Amino acid sequence: MYDERREIISKEEMEAAREHMLLCLEQMSQSGVKLFVDGQAVLPVEAVSKAVHENSPYMADYVLDASGMIEQVRFDKVTRW
Repeated sequence: MYDERREIISKEEMEAAREHMLLCLEQMSQSGVKLFVDGQAVLPVEAVSKAVHENSPYMADYVLDASGMIEQVRFDKVTRW
């Protein structure tokens, strides 16, 4: 994972980012938000293991319901940019 102020984020910072993302996704999941990686339903720990690492090719998309609440978080592999 890159930081504009420095070129590379340390292992400790990466682990902190993983832990933070896991906590956030667990809270969302407990609130009823569905999580997907490449179109497959996953648990928060599975989403983090795929999507949070250096040079991750995954992008999160937030799907809202009619009232504007998040109902899904979809991590899809970016293949072209």
